[in-house]
Amino acid sequence: MKIISEQKRSIVYFNENNKTFIKNFKPKFINKLKYFFKLRKYPGNNFYFISSELQKLNIPTVKVLSYSHYSVTTKKLRGLPLDKYLKEKNNSFILNDFILLITTILNHDIYCGDFSYDNFFVVNNKIYAIDLEDYKKERFFNNCKNEAIRRMKGKVDDWVIEEIKKRLNL
Repeated sequence: MKIISEQKRSIVYFNENNKTFIKNFKPKFINKLKYFFKLRKYPGNNFYFISSELQKLNIPTVKVLSYSHYSVTTKKLRGLPLDKYLKEKNNSFILNDFILLITTILNHDIYCGDFSYDNFFVVNNKIYAIDLEDYKKERFFNNCKNEAIRRMKGKVDDWVIEEIKKRLNL
């Protein structure tokens, strides 16, 4: 196994033999307390939960092979990260799909603070959601849509943000 990404709060390994990724989470102590007291889901558990929720909405995600509190193992996708896809291919149809995907997620009270192009993957012209550990299924907060859109600034095209706002009636 080789390390393909090492960040402050996570490390990702790739297993070449079985084409899987293992992501281990290294949360802050305060977040560990939130997990312990069930104020938030553990990141590995949340990854699996959100993957299940998105699949119910017909939004493809990486295949979760196993998970634990602080780890998730997923199958490798054969395609391109959305940001690279947009640089290499005709992007008009895929951006419309991206807008629909984001509005669907937000309309079902699922929040993510990082809806950037690099957190999605394109396989056979279909967009897959990846990096699901920080998504949240919100039940009581209405300002999450506005916050998610605000945080998209600088990460996706401005016209895409405006179209999402229009479709969400914001």
